[in-house]
Amino acid sequence: MLEQYEAFIYKHYDILNKEDARLSDLPDEAKDEAVYIWLNSHKTWFEDIYPATFSRGVGKIATEMLFGKAPSASKIVSNLFIAMAEDSPDEYDKDDRWWSEALETHLDSTVNLGNFADDLRDRIYLYLEHTIEDEIFNDLSHLNIQGEEDHGIYRCRVSGNA
Repeated sequence: MLEQYEAFIYKHYDILNKEDARLSDLPDEAKDEAVYIWLNSHKTWFEDIYPATFSRGVGKIATEMLFGKAPSASKIVSNLFIAMAEDSPDEYDKDDRWWSEALETHLDSTVNLGNFADDLRDRIYLYLEHTIEDEIFNDLSHLNIQGEEDHGIYRCRVSGNA
């Protein structure tokens, strides 16, 4: 998984490489980027986060709308969720249309609120926070070890011991 977060880690290295650093220390935009990277690398998680009416393709669109470089307005995100629920097969019940297994909630309770996208973005982030944090700090550790090894090799070559 190192490749997926390597550029992200280097971009936020000064914050992440502190002794007591946490993912929550990053600005919101960076946390959104971390979630975006995770979800686009683990598309099967769409099935847990988004309602059953969402295919992986729609999950990718929702992820782009919520966490992409230019997040969509709350009303547009709400409209996607409402359209998916309204267009679902007749045999789908409320759970199929609105239940998020990961977030343990029916999203119809918040879809019409003016802050739906912000609320959903926050809930998804909190659900994924520890998983992403473990991944990023594991990758950071590998990059630091690799850097130390590379630096040691460089030192040996410079001193003529290689």
